[in-house]
Amino acid sequence: MSTTTDIFEVMDTCRAMRRLKPDPVDRDLLRKLVHAATRAPSAGNTQLWGFLIVDEPEGKQFLGELMREQFGARFQVPEGDEPPARMMRAVAELVNNFDQVPAVIFPCVENGYPPGGEPNPMFMWSTVYPATQNLLLAARALGLGAAMTTFQMANEQAIKDRFGVPKNVSIGATIPVGYPKGRFGPVTRKPVEEVIHWNGWSS
Repeated sequence: MSTTTDIFEVMDTCRAMRRLKPDPVDRDLLRKLVHAATRAPSAGNTQLWGFLIVDEPEGKQFLGELMREQFGARFQVPEGDEPPARMMRAVAELVNNFDQVPAVIFPCVENGYPPGGEPNPMFMWSTVYPATQNLLLAARALGLGAAMTTFQMANEQAIKDRFGVPKNVSIGATIPVGYPKGRFGPVTRKPVEEVIHWNGWSS
């Protein structure tokens, strides 16, 4: 297990870890992840988030069947050693073994801001995604593997029905969590000078 508390090392090595061991993750560690998530900013500090954690076999089996049904018919596992091929093989392994993942966290958010007015969905996403990133960074700091996915998008209503998520609450992400089979390493990103525009947008 590779842990670190250096925030820049955490960010620089916070890869999507899709190959996870089936070893259980203690609920106290999962609580730490949610603690970190709730340190994030939210619209008007309303904190309209909630975190559905599925770590029981029946719930994970339900999710695994959903994922395999969603991806199975169209999933072609590529060969080769190019990064896109390696990534898709890791996605396939995650999908095929989803019910063996120790825990799945769904960061959720209520559509309830601004108060007293017509709720604006923009504020939901500006609330749930900073919390999601905090959760991912905390997982990396604790040596846990996690991956930001949107697996829930095709099956959100089925997931909400199965786990009793209220009608006015949306699921922002699907995050599998466990001890990684592989090693943490540097993320691949564009150089910052390619994305900075000083005092105006340059081509």
